[in-house]
Amino acid sequence: MKLIQLSSVLHFTALSSALTLPLNRRSPCEEETSHNAPLLATLGGSVFDVDVTIGADNQTFKLLVDTGSSDTYIMQDGFTCINATDNQIIAPEDCKYGPETYHVSSSYEQVPDQNFGIEYGAGLASGVMAYETITIADVTVHTKLAFADRSHPMGDGVNNGLLGLGYPSLTSAHPGTFTPNDTYFYNRAVYNPVVNEMYEQGLIEEPYFSIALAHTARDGTGAFGGYISLGELPPVELTSEFTTVPVEIMENIPINITSDKRQISYWAFTTPAVKYGPAEEEEDALVVDHTPFQLFIDTGNEFSILPTAVVDPVNTRFEPPAVYNDELKAYIVDCGAKPPVFGVVVGNQTFYHAPEDLIYNTGNGYCVSTLVPSEKNGRPGLVINILGVPFFKNLVAVFDFGKDEMRFARVSNGYFL
Repeated sequence: MKLIQLSSVLHFTALSSALTLPLNRRSPCEEETSHNAPLLATLGGSVFDVDVTIGADNQTFKLLVDTGSSDTYIMQDGFTCINATDNQIIAPEDCKYGPETYHVSSSYEQVPDQNFGIEYGAGLASGVMAYETITIADVTVHTKLAFADRSHPMGDGVNNGLLGLGYPSLTSAHPGTFTPNDTYFYNRAVYNPVVNEMYEQGLIEEPYFSIALAHTARDGTGAFGGYISLGELPPVELTSEFTTVPVEIMENIPINITSDKRQISYWAFTTPAVKYGPAEEEEDALVVDHTPFQLFIDTGNEFSILPTAVVDPVNTRFEPPAVYNDELKAYIVDCGAKPPVFGVVVGNQTFYHAPEDLIYNTGNGYCVSTLVPSEKNGRPGLVINILGVPFFKNLVAVFDFGKDEMRFARVSNGYFL
């Protein structure tokens, strides 16, 4: 989920991302022996949720799939919803989570002297830490989870929490029974995220997970959204070999955010170049900006948040051009505009955004570009670059925490086999 906060005006609009063809699912007989879980695309294909089962009594929930954070949290019975603007208590349904909430099962064991508290760009959540059983993609593990009893509005109307897929150094358990909410980034009691723990317990064969996001109908409220696969690849036809990049330490992240060590925290790498040009430009004629910059990959972010020197010239190449709006901290664009060509170089390949993925329909009568400037959308004194959901729609991404590397390959015509 977002580490940084886009304008609240933009964040709390009704979302409707511009998307295209649905992807074909595997037949049930092929899925029975795999550890592939289908995703549900919500909010016009800008949010992706996975089904999970929790507890000895098999409670079912949907969790947002998020490579930009590390905790798995579930909303529990009787939670309190807090208005993010004035911190007043509001109705639970205003938090926009699905109707299911967790109740304590016989396999629940609360962790003594620890509490959960996390700050996302979208808001805050807090509660308790406990050992509990969770099943994802037919893999069941008894592990440490977070159960939230307070939250800002962060749901999509369907999900009941979040599946964090980042590194352990970003987990947000804290010692003691209370942590002030302005210190959630610090003083962490580090633990293994769910998928890491599955591998540690020998429940998945390889120390990685992979994600392939589907293109869905622009006006869809809930549709097949692709796959997350544990220890294996998703069922997708590829049109390229995998390109590999090492996961890097983000040197600009303050050390007290990453558990007081200079260590790998986010799924980060350095892109050596980006390519862009007007719509339908031939590849050989594209502008190539060879200025390298570091970024991290975030499936919980509807936008790609990149240097102004990158997004400004790209946004001027919409037809008609997108115009920067300081209140939104984003570029307003005609909903029917012709998008430019935009690609990011990863290793020895260039991955292009589908043109329609460069326009984000807010649902409030206007659209914005999905490329926004990182210098104007960050915490004070901290500039972070992010590749979000728009980047993922035409590729398979492998997140290997055993080798500390990421692998990317193009998918065939946006279709799954």
